[in-house]
Amino acid sequence: MTWIKVCGITSKPDAEAAIRAGVSAIGLVMAPSPRRVTLEKALGIAAIARGRVEVIGVFKDALAATAAHAIVGFDRIQLHGDASVDLPIPLLRVVRPEALGEARAPNPGETTLIDGSEGRGLTFDWTKARGSRGRVVIAGGLTPENVGEAVTVARPFGVDVSTGVEASPGRTDPDKLVRFVEAVRRADAER
Repeated sequence: MTWIKVCGITSKPDAEAAIRAGVSAIGLVMAPSPRRVTLEKALGIAAIARGRVEVIGVFKDALAATAAHAIVGFDRIQLHGDASVDLPIPLLRVVRPEALGEARAPNPGETTLIDGSEGRGLTFDWTKARGSRGRVVIAGGLTPENVGEAVTVARPFGVDVSTGVEASPGRTDPDKLVRFVEAVRRADAER
């Protein structure tokens, strides 16, 4: 079954909607973004989600990830770039599709997240994900209308969505989220 992460959760109601829809994980953006949450908000959202779905902290800076993890206790850290981080939890390492050929092999405990757009809602050639080493999550431009095809073509470990299930930046649309999860599960059933 494909792992599903909805990123950019900014409120407890949106976290609850994601959990009800059947996602595997929620992402709390701690880096500059319209979806950024404060440490206090992250603590509150993590408290209601912990044990129900994975809670992932999204960072651009390894030092910030280390400091915030010590307070929030994320289940996984998502980190952009090659910065090294020494945490006792799994890591989602973000790689752009055009950099796949140059990307280093993932370290043990790392999953590669191929992101075609960094929150701008742009897709990439999903066949590129099939040749990647290790566990791969695809992101970028995924919507309820195209995620089934993406899962069929890329055969990823997981998918990550943000803009494709939003009513506005940082506000999840529960209907889109339910349709997204349903489309992934249909694609899983057909594989």
